[in-house]
Amino acid sequence: MKDYYEILELPSQASKEDIKRAYFKSVRKYPPDRFEVEFMNIRKAYEILSNEKTRKQYDSINKLDSDVSENYRLARTYMEEEKLNNAIKILQKMQKEDSKSLIVKVLLAEVYLKNSNSGKGLIVYEELTSQEPENSAFAGYLANAYLNRGWHKKAILAYNKAIELDSDNISLWLGLSEAYVENNEYMNARNVLEKALEVVTDIKGNTIIYLELITIDMNFEMFSSIHKPIDKLVELAINDDEIKENITSTLSDLASYLMQMERMEDAKKIIEKAAEIIPEDKEVLQIKSEIANYMRYIDNFRNMKEDRKINHETVALIAFNVLPNNELGMHDEEEKEAMNHYQESSVLDNYDNDKDSIKKLEKDYPDLYALKAEFFSKLTNNIERKKMQVEYKKQSGNYKHIVERFFDEEDNEENEGRLKEYEPQEPTVREESKIGRNDLCPCGSGKKYKKCCGKQ
Repeated sequence: MKDYYEILELPSQASKEDIKRAYFKSVRKYPPDRFEVEFMNIRKAYEILSNEKTRKQYDSINKLDSDVSENYRLARTYMEEEKLNNAIKILQKMQKEDSKSLIVKVLLAEVYLKNSNSGKGLIVYEELTSQEPENSAFAGYLANAYLNRGWHKKAILAYNKAIELDSDNISLWLGLSEAYVENNEYMNARNVLEKALEVVTDIKGNTIIYLELITIDMNFEMFSSIHKPIDKLVELAINDDEIKENITSTLSDLASYLMQMERMEDAKKIIEKAAEIIPEDKEVLQIKSEIANYMRYIDNFRNMKEDRKINHETVALIAFNVLPNNELGMHDEEEKEAMNHYQESSVLDNYDNDKDSIKKLEKDYPDLYALKAEFFSKLTNNIERKKMQVEYKKQSGNYKHIVERFFDEEDNEENEGRLKEYEPQEPTVREESKIGRNDLCPCGSGKKYKKCCGKQ
């Protein structure tokens, strides 16, 4: 278990300025949006060591080779190991023996909150802020406890008090913004972060704030507002190698999410911004391609889906060439390739059921037909079709484990026999196309029928 000096990578004789510098350095290394646990430990270490009284008490406990020191360390260990009741018993006993110990009260309140005893934690934090009204850390702890309890207005007041005492602490600004969000006050939440940008001047701090602004806009579905902080993020990332990859990845994830919501114009703008940071990033290029493809074909694809003379097998085949992976329910390109192979195998085995549908596709939707033209042209030739069946049979073993992974455990039981026989067979003729619960949905979503249109 690291002590607070070790967390900040400081010697025990560090000055107050050393502690502050170490805190900002650590926050840059472990920003809260990516390292929540590490950030919380850094913040706790800073708040204890930056205050003269709590630091003095912490130092005295650590220096004492006594039961007090041992019990305090044991309580922290129990807390980290989630043995919270054991930690509470030790700390309650220590508090009885020394009711003035601020450092014990701080840890006891933290354990109470972690143990879902928010009422008891609040009482301790209120005592601490009463004893030390100028301690920004205690004001911040109280604000966090109010927020945890769902008392948003009290949390807002407490955060404002804490910020008055320590405006450099980015976690207090984030907490105040969150309290406004929880109280459904969108503009106030944004205004807090805009104000924080005037105070927090380092690049990593600004990055965190811009990301939080985007999150708030997304949560309130204010999509038109997300582009300004994104532009700022891109400016920062282009000039800072440390955050380039993180921001590029974040913007790619955001573009994918917006694609899923069918907000393609917003997704296109964002992925183009990501490309400004790292133009050759594989994920960025993939998403750019998916968006361009989608926007080119989606109107015709939707019309085709509604065409009753186009069967679901044909729609599903085209879907793999039009819809993005997330809309298809695919995790990656490998899974998409395997499921496309699975669907093509099904069409190969039952071509007589699909040939009229494919002819209709070629006549009325030539641009969509062109996406699979090579495959379709071979289908119409008996010799080529038989060659393909042999080839697909050879390849099926390479894809079988991925196809099985696509189905959940319940599906695997239902499909066990079918997946074992996942290889081209002689075509069967039936009067009409029958949809199995685990077949790809006829709507073209790429999902299983029972989890899409076949839901009860």
